[in-house]
Amino acid sequence: MLRYNTLLIISQVINMPLQLNLILWMLALLFITGILFSTKLFSFMDKDTSGRIHRIDGLRFFLAFMVAFHHFVLSYEYFHGRPWLLTSLNDYPVNQKIGSFGVALFFMVSGYVFAHANVKSWFHFYKKRFLRIAPLFILSSTLCLVIALWIQRHEINTNELLSKLYFWFDIGLTGKKPDVFGMPDTQFINAGVTWTLFWEWAFYFSLPAAYILRDRIGLIPVTAAVIFISVYFVSTQNPALASYASFFAIGAIGKEITTTSSAQRKTLYDIGALLSFAVMMIISDSSFNVYFMPAVASTFLFIAIGGNIFGLLNIKGFIRLGDASYSIYMLHGVAWFCMNRFIQSHDFHLDQTQYMLVSGTVFLFFLIACSLSYKFVELPFINLGKKS
Repeated sequence: MLRYNTLLIISQVINMPLQLNLILWMLALLFITGILFSTKLFSFMDKDTSGRIHRIDGLRFFLAFMVAFHHFVLSYEYFHGRPWLLTSLNDYPVNQKIGSFGVALFFMVSGYVFAHANVKSWFHFYKKRFLRIAPLFILSSTLCLVIALWIQRHEINTNELLSKLYFWFDIGLTGKKPDVFGMPDTQFINAGVTWTLFWEWAFYFSLPAAYILRDRIGLIPVTAAVIFISVYFVSTQNPALASYASFFAIGAIGKEITTTSSAQRKTLYDIGALLSFAVMMIISDSSFNVYFMPAVASTFLFIAIGGNIFGLLNIKGFIRLGDASYSIYMLHGVAWFCMNRFIQSHDFHLDQTQYMLVSGTVFLFFLIACSLSYKFVELPFINLGKKS
């Protein structure tokens, strides 16, 4: 059965010109992006990177890029009458899968970043987390509400508006985004991306207990126990929770095994990361579950221990945009929504080439906007959070 499914997926991709064209177009955008954002024009994004691991910063951009182009196709299909569901992407198996893959590795990066943290004040820790998450969250929510208000301006429904606005400005603590102003599917204006922050906060709130155990029995035993309990017990009742907890734990393991590697070993790690990614793309489905966790985890762990995908993750433009990955993640849905809404409302009939040219231009201008968002919205609050 596995062999049959694998061959079926391969044949679908090979015989799918739209998907292949989309992949080539995405690669071209990556090429242009890497060159553009490596120029001096974006040197304002540079900062003190002592102690930073550049390949992880570069990886952040690629993960945000994957999520953005998962939602790119979803947004297109949604504006062409299909539901906002993974099944709407059956004709685009690569874009269908890269969204969940990107989110999974984002969770691993969080586990990686906080694995060895030494927290002296939990008040200060949560203040920093709040200042890191809240500004972009509020900006994204505000944009969604303004757009919804404009769309519904002739038939505004304000029933229970205050209680609904509460959820739109909860900085991700509840994971709920009700429809507002009478607009159906309001949450899809920003592609519904804020659901992941619910799990990020759950991870942050678990850290005091996790650090006590880490300091007493060690990081590896703690993470191994989390994965064991998640896979063999939690997954039978709550597969999503089991997957997310495991992803955070795997990220922490990645930090523990990070090494300084020789060039020969790095080549092996690069090959390992690419092969793991290929296996994941071929055999996995599009959902979060523990069955395909080894392939997803291997991709991240090969990068954690020294792989940089043959220098790709260390390109300056990608490192810079890695710092802006939160802006890219939180705002890309708004860009796609506005673009598709504009095309639809003006009844433009674009062929494939025209649509890709418009979308590519929108994406590049969107990245420029995100670089400014990082500089003038994210960074000031990050610096504020660093003050005791």
